[in-house]
Amino acid sequence: MLEYYIDSEFKLRQLHQSPAGEHMDYFADWLHAAGYKRRPAQLLLRGAAHLAHWASIHKVGIDRLDRPILDHFARHLDTCACTHAFHGRAPYNAEGAKRFVEHLQSRGIVPRAEAESEPLPALVESFSDWMRRHRGVTESTLAQYVSLAQEFLVALGDDTAAYSANLVRRFIFARASRTGHSRAKSVVTTIRMFLRFLAAHSYCSADLVAAVPTIAQWRLSSRPRYISAQDIERLIAVCDPSGPKGARDRAIILLLARLALRAGDVRDLRLTDIDWSQGRLRVVGKGRCETWLPLPQDAGDAVLHYLEHFRPAIDDDHVFLRVHAPFGPLPSSGPVSKLVRRALARADIKTPSRGAHLLRYSAATEMLRQGASLDVIGAVLRHRSVQSTAHYAKVDLTLLRSVAQPWPGKGGSSC
Repeated sequence: MLEYYIDSEFKLRQLHQSPAGEHMDYFADWLHAAGYKRRPAQLLLRGAAHLAHWASIHKVGIDRLDRPILDHFARHLDTCACTHAFHGRAPYNAEGAKRFVEHLQSRGIVPRAEAESEPLPALVESFSDWMRRHRGVTESTLAQYVSLAQEFLVALGDDTAAYSANLVRRFIFARASRTGHSRAKSVVTTIRMFLRFLAAHSYCSADLVAAVPTIAQWRLSSRPRYISAQDIERLIAVCDPSGPKGARDRAIILLLARLALRAGDVRDLRLTDIDWSQGRLRVVGKGRCETWLPLPQDAGDAVLHYLEHFRPAIDDDHVFLRVHAPFGPLPSSGPVSKLVRRALARADIKTPSRGAHLLRYSAATEMLRQGASLDVIGAVLRHRSVQSTAHYAKVDLTLLRSVAQPWPGKGGSSC
């Protein structure tokens, strides 16, 4: 595959004769599988050769390339005065070196780097395991819980037997005051859950759980944010299905809008989750709850169009992948919300909320206006409580106006 990227026999010879020569063909295969086009791959190959020459000068073997070595090489690039053919200070040298080491790690030639983060305190580590086993939380949610639990331990100390209601409340109020309402509720939820874990293992009194305050909010006091069915169609229309990005984004937006999926549901969707013969897809949501949902015709057609024409052919079973090399799954649910925001901007749709959850609200609102019951909407949204679904009952202003009595005016009847 090296010949696919390099036409010149002279340059091929230079690469093969470099200290990393025996790995260059394999690295080129890896770059091709990752979706790199010719010019970017050529630059990355040069960067890999530059790293190999520099490592050889410093008596560093290929099998010893690691993060500290890459950092040292990056500092070298600032003042590079090498005389070999692959010298240079351009940014692609560092990028090529990084990708080359990733490739060597994938082949087992270089050990994979250990996690660089500090180990979790023993209590937080136990709490994390407990949440996975007994609560079935997703890894993204667990990361938030673990972070707040660490803050809590730092603030109150490791002597859990000495915790008091006053200390717990003081931490929560101080921490919640630095965030918005939604984040403040997350602080309360996390600390309540952490105290339940501590109490269950006799690290603190069970009475402390009751000391956790609640964040004041009138039930159903706010209106969900949504856009109209017409705006949804405009949003879909701005995604051009003739290219990989537009085809992928259109399929994602249709799934979000038709099935009220969460961004994380889309990001985690696997090829095996789609049952084409039955026209349905499987979603594993909060609490590891598995649900099969009917796959609408237009959404299914859009997903199939993306899979058949534009999805990179790589060894990964996520349905939706990055559109730029290196190909792979979306790193988080964040890119899903970002592509919705970009589509909203292109469609010139003004909304108070611009993330993927906007389409979830919009789908529920449309179902309500089409006459669906709260039980049906709750089943689609996978709500555990009808109270959560009832939030959407407030949005049908047309229906509310039709049943509202006119305000008694001048000359009207009085009660």
